Amino acid sequence: MPAGSRESRESASPASRTSRASPLTLALVPVGVAVVLGLLLVPRAPLPEGVPLPIADPRAVARAEENDHRLAEVARGEPLSGAVRALGSALRAFHALEAGDADPAALAQARRAVDSALIEALGTGAGPGPLASLRAVQLEAFLVEVRRFERTGEESAELHALAGGFVRSMRAEGWCEGRTFAADERVLRVMFKEMWQRFLGLEGREELDPSLDERRRLYAFYLSHPHPARGVREAITSARRGARDGRACDALAFAERAGIEAWRLERIARLAQIDPDYPADYARGVSAYRRGEPRASAQAFRAWLDKHPEGPLALRARNYLRAADRDSQDL
Repeated sequence: MPAGSRESRESASPASRTSRASPLTLALVPVGVAVVLGLLLVPRAPLPEGVPLPIADPRAVARAEENDHRLAEVARGEPLSGAVRALGSALRAFHALEAGDADPAALAQARRAVDSALIEALGTGAGPGPLASLRAVQLEAFLVEVRRFERTGEESAELHALAGGFVRSMRAEGWCEGRTFAADERVLRVMFKEMWQRFLGLEGREELDPSLDERRRLYAFYLSHPHPARGVREAITSARRGARDGRACDALAFAERAGIEAWRLERIARLAQIDPDYPADYARGVSAYRRGEPRASAQAFRAWLDKHPEGPLALRARNYLRAADRDSQDL
């Protein structure tokens, strides 16, 4: 077969074809490689991510749990005063009605009974100590009922009396799927304590406030399980039903992320008030950037670096500040 035939041309090896390539093409290969490598090696400011979580001392948390158990044991062995027991009964009555979706008039009446019982309990002159004991008893009973719920999937009447619509609320927050809570028992303990205290308007009472390390554990859960506020969630859910194209879906995804970060920024602000060691400015910088607010992000990172020019977060803060400044210029 002649050397110049179609078959011999198609059977030529890649090496032979490369040897016949244009000298200009070969000369451009190293240039192209250099360009690609150059693009890969150009320093790029990374996108901020990873809001730092507060770190609780497990020994301090264990001590708080032991103290709650001691208070509950003492209260069971030495009955509380009649006024304090009456407050416990009023609380149970209110929460049972709340869980049963009672009408507003009945709830208002039950709330007045709680307030009246609280005044009587505080009027004994014993201070908040007996209230801490009452809460400890109800806390331990609550945890028993939570474990029962996670085993059976059924909300007992006792769980309703102790915590009202707690399971319903946790589901609404996205923190309960089926019969499993996203929060572990130690987080649920602090949730109950704060819920109990807030309902009675007793925040700031030293003997009732959860310890700093308990709150650190709770806020670590909050910051790692954020969600938009309820009104924002409902609006986004409604808008999604009417979304007709990718652009609308992208806009809703951005709105959801912005809502998540707005919720998280509120928790960062609350945590900063109770934990001076938490890197709040750094966390604000990360969350504001993720919310689509690069200028606020840059301001927060600068505030962090002004106070902490060195340290484990300084290098990241400088890199993230460059990203926020870059995006601010595009606005």
